[in-house]
Amino acid sequence: RHKKLEKQNMLSQATIDQMPGGYHRCSLEEGHPFLYISDRFLAILGWTREEIKTKFHNKFDNMLHPDDRNLSADYTARILDTCGHGFTQDQIYRLLGKDGYHWVTDATTLVKSGNQTFFQGNITDITDFVKEKEKKEQELEDSNRILNERNRILSALSRNYTTVLLCDLKQDTFEVVKGDTFTHNDPEEKQQLVRGSNCYSERIRFFFENVLIKDSAPEYLERLLPEYLMNELNEKDSMEIYHKTIPNESGSRHFLARAIRLSNEEDHFKIILGFYSVDEIIKKEQEIELQKDIIEGLGKVYFSVLAVELDKDRVLSYRESGENGKIISDFCRKCGNRWSKIIPSYAKMMVSDSTNGEFEKQLGLEALRLQEEDYSLTYEFKSETGIQYYQVRVAYVKKKDGTRMAVVGTRNIDSLIKKERMQEEMLKKAYAAAENANKAKTEFLNNMSHDIRTPMNVILGYNQLMKAQLTEPKQLDYQKKIEQSGKLLLAIINNVLDMAQIESGKMKVDENYEIVGEVVDEIISTFASEAEERGIHLSGSMQVTHRNILCDGTKIREIYVNLVSNAIKYTPRGGNVTITVEELPCEKEGYIKIKAEIKDTGIGMSKEYLPTLFEPFSREHNTTIGKVGGTGLGMPIVKKMVDLMGGSLEVESELGKGTIFTVTLMHKIADKKYYSRKIETVEESDRGEDLRGKHVLLAEDNDLNAEIAVTVLEETGLVIERVEDGIQCVNRIEQMASGTYDLILMDIQMPNMDGYQATQCIRHLNDKKKAEIPIIAMTANAFAEDRKRALDAGMNGHIAKPIDIEKLGAVILSGFI
Repeated sequence: RHKKLEKQNMLSQATIDQMPGGYHRCSLEEGHPFLYISDRFLAILGWTREEIKTKFHNKFDNMLHPDDRNLSADYTARILDTCGHGFTQDQIYRLLGKDGYHWVTDATTLVKSGNQTFFQGNITDITDFVKEKEKKEQELEDSNRILNERNRILSALSRNYTTVLLCDLKQDTFEVVKGDTFTHNDPEEKQQLVRGSNCYSERIRFFFENVLIKDSAPEYLERLLPEYLMNELNEKDSMEIYHKTIPNESGSRHFLARAIRLSNEEDHFKIILGFYSVDEIIKKEQEIELQKDIIEGLGKVYFSVLAVELDKDRVLSYRESGENGKIISDFCRKCGNRWSKIIPSYAKMMVSDSTNGEFEKQLGLEALRLQEEDYSLTYEFKSETGIQYYQVRVAYVKKKDGTRMAVVGTRNIDSLIKKERMQEEMLKKAYAAAENANKAKTEFLNNMSHDIRTPMNVILGYNQLMKAQLTEPKQLDYQKKIEQSGKLLLAIINNVLDMAQIESGKMKVDENYEIVGEVVDEIISTFASEAEERGIHLSGSMQVTHRNILCDGTKIREIYVNLVSNAIKYTPRGGNVTITVEELPCEKEGYIKIKAEIKDTGIGMSKEYLPTLFEPFSREHNTTIGKVGGTGLGMPIVKKMVDLMGGSLEVESELGKGTIFTVTLMHKIADKKYYSRKIETVEESDRGEDLRGKHVLLAEDNDLNAEIAVTVLEETGLVIERVEDGIQCVNRIEQMASGTYDLILMDIQMPNMDGYQATQCIRHLNDKKKAEIPIIAMTANAFAEDRKRALDAGMNGHIAKPIDIEKLGAVILSGFI
């Protein structure tokens, strides 16, 4: 194919000689050097080949008129960019001959021969057609002006329009200058049928019937058919019509058709008909319209919307609604729409004395200029009916010139503020009611604790005294069952009261010095006899390096008691309960992590029940069927206490295979000062000797409790004297000589004067020895806050009823030491 093309374009010498014009062939190199010049080319211009070589350096461009050289270069570049091999196009330019410049036409062709590409052309001298130069110059200039204008129109259409048609309405013809309108979903054969015709009317009808969405421009066909369009364009140079089409492959659907009249002659009416997409314009207009709607909607909230040009100190009113908006706009007009004058004037006359200072400070011109972020301000407006609450919203926008503008909106929020204040007042009342209810609940719990523990103290106390007197096996069995039931009832009471304390938020962590391992030893010692009776093997092990810690020993003991008690309770005879304690690495300096694992081989729990294990009063059916007693509060209390101390509690269990509870807590390592002191220990065997002969004043209003306490304490060798209330206790200490009593056991709830008041009176006695006598609270008020209150009142210790003889002896002994 290429060789055939080369033969067609490479002209023979005989053909060249027969051509009427002047043939030339030029290289594409700079200046376009001549590769060949025909004799006729030389004859037209009057040069010899030698003269062209010497005078023009054998370059075509050097022969061109200076004004035409750029034209030639642009033309050449355009040909290279857009034209293919063998493409021929005419151009007109001026070449220098011996007798001056000759106007010539040149039919130029781009030729590729092997690896070489060049131009070949054939010039015809048209200088005669441009004679009478001066006469025709003006006409040519006018013609060029019109032509240039039309060219600019055509150029603009070519750049911006997707389709451009050159139409002759009188001839009812068209030709496609750019693009095509057939880029839709019509059958190809149908498109080809219309493509084959150059009838303008057919093309317009096809477009209207098959591409156009008729509702968008129902007048489209009428206005663009030749007769109507010629009449319209006779009255004006151009017309436009908007329409929508079936989306094409690029998705465009909004178009504008523009018709421009070129000429109206006897047999011809020529127009340019162009189509360009306005999708982006429509989209932008829709966005702007939406923004206007949103702004208008938002603006309705504000009765006044002002735009403050910060650089010019000028105010433009965007919205003024109702009487409130009119008041602000009146101030703007009176102050010449200058923000710097509006704010002080408005603040003085319309803003309350309590808020006008802040109003001016935050809304003054300099404040607006310095502020970067949007903000709001609430102020008190002085209306005719009294104070109303208004809110000012300031939002910043940047104008096209780069300067900032503040949009200031004002709205009435009086009802909102008053509603909020009403709700706030209601919340305060509700809070006060809740506080009173909580206080009443606390008082109720304290009273209930005292009222329940007092008879429990009597029951368990007399049971303990009776135990020493019984020898008959059946009676001992009865006594043992009373003791077990009493302890279970006491445990239930303790759990209920603990849960109430936790839920009220009054339970706090109280850290003191402890030695890791002692708690485990205590727990094993406490449950050893019960485990032995049940035939359960109870054991413990410990692997801890840092044994001296600070922790809430009371709560940790309660956690262990609940977990070990449950393990023993739900483990059948012959089973095992194991307590394992180990130290874990801790990332926090000065602290250790202690992991305690309580493992049993008991009845276990189902997977379905485990998620509800820590819910209050939750118990699994297999425990109730097995008639194992309990309130369902032990596990929730353990979980709450672990959470309170920032630890974790995990459980693994399977029916018939037992349960493992794992408690992990972080504790501070105790300083040396806590354990460097010599701690004197008193052996149980020596305790009686230490207490024997000591004189104790017992303040107790309940006769039964007093009888039990006196009996128990006298068995330890103490000498007991009783008084019935706080006044008697204070009077007795005042009346008796110093040293008469070694210790006071003080009940808290007593008539006439309670234990706290009595302690305070004693601590303020003039006799220092009397004032410093050890005082231990022995009371049914058993909460941690009661213990703290006792110590704050000046007491030395606290023991809760029902009385545990061993604990009571230890506390009394510590009071003496």
